[in-house]
Amino acid sequence: MFFELRYCKWLLLGGVLSSYFISPYLPVAWGWENSFLEWLQIAILAVGLILNGRWWQEAKLAGDLSNARFLAWGAPLWLLMIARELSWGRVFYPNGFHPVNGPSFVAVAHLPYGAFVNPLIAVIIIGWLYVVIKYGLYKIPYKLLREGHFPVAELVITVFAVTAAELGEKELHLQNLEEFIECFAYLGLLSTAYSVKTALRKE
Repeated sequence: MFFELRYCKWLLLGGVLSSYFISPYLPVAWGWENSFLEWLQIAILAVGLILNGRWWQEAKLAGDLSNARFLAWGAPLWLLMIARELSWGRVFYPNGFHPVNGPSFVAVAHLPYGAFVNPLIAVIIIGWLYVVIKYGLYKIPYKLLREGHFPVAELVITVFAVTAAELGEKELHLQNLEEFIECFAYLGLLSTAYSVKTALRKE
């Protein structure tokens, strides 16, 4: 965000590709649940949420109702991703520790509010989809794409990072790799969101 956007995507791609070689040298504990890397991911997402609020306010003050509404409804997505990284609050309820696998936590169903987690997620997603369809918010990224202003490269790298993280966990069973690449995936989302905001402002 503090350097030219055209360099962002190459730095992101380099980070994702180099993760395979860097992650084996990271402390094993960084791959555990509630680890340094997971809190780093939450910090990145929190920055995204805060910036999203700032961009919404800028669009609102500029009188751009359509873009302000579009940015406002980005907030639930950032919040859901933060909640997911917090395991819906499970990280605050540890129930054991293994010297190899690290801390363990209670199941979502056993949380004091566990019965409300999935219904709340469903309500947020349904409400988000309703607003997106009602106000035609999906037309905004489509318009940017049609005009060649949508950050396709950043989004493709982000999807690549998410896929690589899943493979690192499910196929290679390398927790450090998964968590490290997820950091770049969230940075990719942040870069994509910033590029979209910049394109909207230019219009």
